[in-house]
Amino acid sequence: MKKSKLFFHQFAHPEPQKNKKAIWPVFTPFSGCPSRCIYCSQYVQTGQKSVSPQQAARKMSEGILSRFNKTGQPASLGFFGGTFTAMRQEEMIIFLRQAMLLKKEGAVDHVRCSTRPDFINQRTLSILDDHGLDMIELGIQSFDDNVLAGARRGYSGKAALKACILVKQHDLQLGVQLLPGLPGSSAASFSTDITITLQIIPQAVRIYPCLVLKHTPLAAMMNKGLYRPWSLQATVSTLSLGLLRLWREGVPVIRIGLSPEKDLADSLISGPWHPALGSICRSLALKMFLFSRLARVQARPAMIYIPEKCRDDFWGHRKMNEPSLIQKGITRDMVRTWGNNCFRIYYSRSSSSSPAIV
Repeated sequence: MKKSKLFFHQFAHPEPQKNKKAIWPVFTPFSGCPSRCIYCSQYVQTGQKSVSPQQAARKMSEGILSRFNKTGQPASLGFFGGTFTAMRQEEMIIFLRQAMLLKKEGAVDHVRCSTRPDFINQRTLSILDDHGLDMIELGIQSFDDNVLAGARRGYSGKAALKACILVKQHDLQLGVQLLPGLPGSSAASFSTDITITLQIIPQAVRIYPCLVLKHTPLAAMMNKGLYRPWSLQATVSTLSLGLLRLWREGVPVIRIGLSPEKDLADSLISGPWHPALGSICRSLALKMFLFSRLARVQARPAMIYIPEKCRDDFWGHRKMNEPSLIQKGITRDMVRTWGNNCFRIYYSRSSSSSPAIV
């Protein structure tokens, strides 16, 4: 009589390791921006109001030093909002010099800024490098010329790609920010954006689906029937596919969707907003990855070990993955968590041979 034998299939979680240190953000809404993009309302998106560079730098230092004195742990510092490298040079250097002082005191160990690709050049990069900047996050939004033109970004996809290459040539870390759902964009154009991003191999990616906020040109376009935002379902599906592609190539995605600032809900008119958007996309991407692995083995799962840290993503936001997992023969009583970053799936099959490791 044939006996039931067990064999297992083991593989790593697809998400690359990333620095989990929280970033101390310094927002400078609209500072240096050459124009206003159709979707932009930075005071709402950041929850911050404009102050002078001197005031902002002083507040930044006080906050970081207070934190450092309490915890003894250095912070990661980020300059966001506006176009950092398009600010008046003397104002930009106020922030950079203060960041350098904080680095020397050990209160900061990493500094980044966010800017537009059309305000990146050799001279600017040299200034940033000389003042100890570690990473530049480029607000690419898209590499598609039609999408960029519709958003009034004022540069081409070729210019965006050139800026990415320049940053890497200066041995600075590169972050890429994408904004799917702009007028003229589609699942196909976003897929192309992911393909180009993978060719660049940045150190980090942020994905901010386009939202319609009050008092923006995009809101006026929507009211006139000239723009239709992506649905939440289409956004989750499209972003999850892109997320999995980035994971597979070792590119960390450090943010999906805007933070739920207190002013955002009051200003949001339409668009794929969800407070747990990142969690939902991670859950769906992980499910697609696991199902692709299950399809490689012609046997029914008997038990599965999953990394403790991804238990919530495994079952999904509000257990969204559970019905599909049950269809694949995976029930809660079969699932165990462990400290490894690997999945191990045990299968049973009738065989007279010894157990095998796949």
